[in-house]
Amino acid sequence: MTTFRLLAQTSRSARFAKVTVEVAASDRSDVEVTAAATDEHRREAELGARWALHRSPTEVRVTVTDVVTTDVDTGLGDVYEATARAVWQALSIEHPVPYVGFSDPEMIASWLKGAVGRRLDAVTEARHWSEGRREPDAASLLHAWLYFEGGMPVNLHGRGDQLLLAKEKPYRSTDLDEYGEIRVGPTRHPDVLSRFIGARLTDGAVILGHGGDTVSAGIVLRFEKGDLVIGTLGDEWVLAVGSVPSAAAHYWAVQPFVYGGGG
Repeated sequence: MTTFRLLAQTSRSARFAKVTVEVAASDRSDVEVTAAATDEHRREAELGARWALHRSPTEVRVTVTDVVTTDVDTGLGDVYEATARAVWQALSIEHPVPYVGFSDPEMIASWLKGAVGRRLDAVTEARHWSEGRREPDAASLLHAWLYFEGGMPVNLHGRGDQLLLAKEKPYRSTDLDEYGEIRVGPTRHPDVLSRFIGARLTDGAVILGHGGDTVSAGIVLRFEKGDLVIGTLGDEWVLAVGSVPSAAAHYWAVQPFVYGGGG
């Protein structure tokens, strides 16, 4: 039996979740949630355990036996991350990926609902530079962090045709020697993400891609000043103002806006 306690606090917000799991050898990987918890937290626990099992070298069965949350400090994704890290700890996986991202359309829709009505205070970007130069906008973008007022920074990860969101702070700039460098800092004009700083989110929609209804390929953020499309296709970022670009429209399906599309 292994317990992981997620506890973090910043000047913007706090995070808390404590999850206990039991892991046993099995002929196939599976997850069961027996903990007494809300349907939302039970779903997060199951999805978090399945995320963690992607790195398991053997087939195991995970049983989530206990989930502890608080009404004040537990937010979307906290049970998900605590469960994933509990499973990693139980399996003695010493070097998991540094972030725990979620791509489940229902979870991303819930995140959008929570962000609606908030102002986008800032955006931090990680970009690849070489010999003092960088490719235009989406071509040089590696990761982006969205800072909505009153909330933790949310990191956008692109992996193949899958968009993942993770609550984490930006990492530091890195020198890659002969391969250039990764510069991390505020978004700058005229890059697409810079155009929405200070705008308030009025609605949002999930974009489904090749993975069907199990993973998200992107999101549409509807601000007072227009729509921002963010997604990933073929391991390349897609950034656009207004509608989905024609190159991606064939592969993507924009779902209904979480609040009906009103602006």
